Amino acid sequence: MIVLVSALLLASQPSLPANIAPLIVEARTIAKTQGDTIWPGFAKTPYPILLTGDEHSFLFCPASAAEGFEALGTEPVTGCSVKIRKREFAPNLKATFPAVDGIATVVIGIPDVTEGNNAAWVSTLLHEHFHQLQMSKPDYYKQVSALDLSGGDDSGMWMLNYPFPYAQTDVAKGFQNMAHALGHALRAGEDAAFQSRLLVYQKARRAAFARISIAEGRYAEFQLWQEGVSRYSEIAFAEAAIERFRRGESPHDYSALALNLRVRVLRNLDNFDMAKHGRVSFYALGAGEALLLDRLRPHWRAQYFHSGMALGSLVYGESTVRAVMK
Repeated sequence: MIVLVSALLLASQPSLPANIAPLIVEARTIAKTQGDTIWPGFAKTPYPILLTGDEHSFLFCPASAAEGFEALGTEPVTGCSVKIRKREFAPNLKATFPAVDGIATVVIGIPDVTEGNNAAWVSTLLHEHFHQLQMSKPDYYKQVSALDLSGGDDSGMWMLNYPFPYAQTDVAKGFQNMAHALGHALRAGEDAAFQSRLLVYQKARRAAFARISIAEGRYAEFQLWQEGVSRYSEIAFAEAAIERFRRGESPHDYSALALNLRVRVLRNLDNFDMAKHGRVSFYALGAGEALLLDRLRPHWRAQYFHSGMALGSLVYGESTVRAVMK
């Protein structure tokens, strides 16, 4: 086995961005030690990461032969084998998709380009690893196909480019009302207030979905389920990682990050503007619904992968939403 020296290779060869390996170790350690307490199976999900630099991309812990890459050896800090190729994706990309040999791979740029903060970058790696967990489920692609939303697009880009009526006035207003009602419910104190605000939210949600077609409703539910819960997972993992810092196991104090992530969701719900932000609007809505479910159904995560790629089946109760999703 070839082991990389600290500079990776000779100085004349492409080298890893400085200080990136410890951050990858941090994300992988959180996934391994605390991941299963939040999402069963998280720790054992393959975790290939394609780091995009200025000119080259570095593939950590490849889950396949990685055709088109050249082997560099084993990076000593992470213990990962590393492969390299010319950069193909934008340096500021943060995404997970079958980028290497058809296997779900995290594609991400360095912290200075994508996040500007090391702890937030680790959080993003965990967000993207949750996508790998989603995509690792045996029926994931079958369920995605059953949504019947691709319009013949086999590339998967329809997930980003689906013609949802974000700017249609009544639709944007309906989802804004939904967002405001959700934020109100999340701030409820005693149980009586929470139950009252929950009913208001459920009514606002039904009203918002009534303004779009059934197919558009399936797309909205899918985005809430896929992207919104990934954003929620950032909060859950940041909160779980706080003890690592307190025990001296991490140089990163996740307390501020965890609080900021929660506040960001509430702020985005308060300032909700679907016409302006488009698909990204679903991130705050879905994360907010997941936080709501933490209080409404504390064990909802055990049902998540059996919910038909929809959070409505959990927010209302499974039987209520079946007709909407047909």
